[in-house]
Amino acid sequence: MILVTVGTEQFPFDRLMSWINALIKQKFLDPAVEEILVQYGSCQVVPKGVQAAAVFPEDSFKTYIKQARVIISHCGEGSVYALAASGNPYILVPRHHAYQEHVDNHQEEWAKMLEKQGIAVAWELADLVRFLADPQMPGLVNLPSESISQMLTQRFG
Repeated sequence: MILVTVGTEQFPFDRLMSWINALIKQKFLDPAVEEILVQYGSCQVVPKGVQAAAVFPEDSFKTYIKQARVIISHCGEGSVYALAASGNPYILVPRHHAYQEHVDNHQEEWAKMLEKQGIAVAWELADLVRFLADPQMPGLVNLPSESISQMLTQRFG
């Protein structure tokens, strides 16, 4: 199963939903072959043929994270920690202020720091395609807590 999550931000993340739609249209992802669960939040675009909800109940969401073969997620701090603890391959797609996906570019800044630590980040659709073709476990689970603390301190002071 593939899990896609955009969090619960008030800002739509239609760019990611459009990427998922494009991958389905091109048969790179096929909901008839593998279950695709999408938590779409406030998005106006919802991928076709998938199981989707604006928000999954918390217990269900935790179960989906554990069961997913691969997870595609926005780059929210809470999501990053939940995904790192899951033990499953995941890729982060940062929201961009320029596309009205968030109030600022903190997800982009956070993603740049995480990418330096070995976390997969999709800056464009091609990055997502490469990851899905060969999902790898990210390195955050193996980072010393001091490194994670340093990244957070740099970001939030």
